[in-house]
Amino acid sequence: MSPINVDRRARPRIGVFRSALTGAAALGVLFILCWAGAVIFPTAVSHMFVALFTQAVFTTIAALVQGLGSALAFGALAGALVAAFYNLFVRFGS
Repeated sequence: MSPINVDRRARPRIGVFRSALTGAAALGVLFILCWAGAVIFPTAVSHMFVALFTQAVFTTIAALVQGLGSALAFGALAGALVAAFYNLFVRFGS
């Protein structure tokens, strides 16, 4: 059996689109959980997180819709930026 040759110089890259989807999904789910928590148990922590994404009253459906849209957009942007910078900096790795 012959040995497996691995190119150690190859550096893995992260898909920007997939990272954008991952960021949007994660922040969207987190927003929904915090909105539900703010509606069920009105605490300052959940209310402040919801207020990051909407100025509507945090117990309304309008806050859910507006905030979820903003959370998805910002999550996608954050995920895409992380992947883009990772791919840029992977060139300078060890």
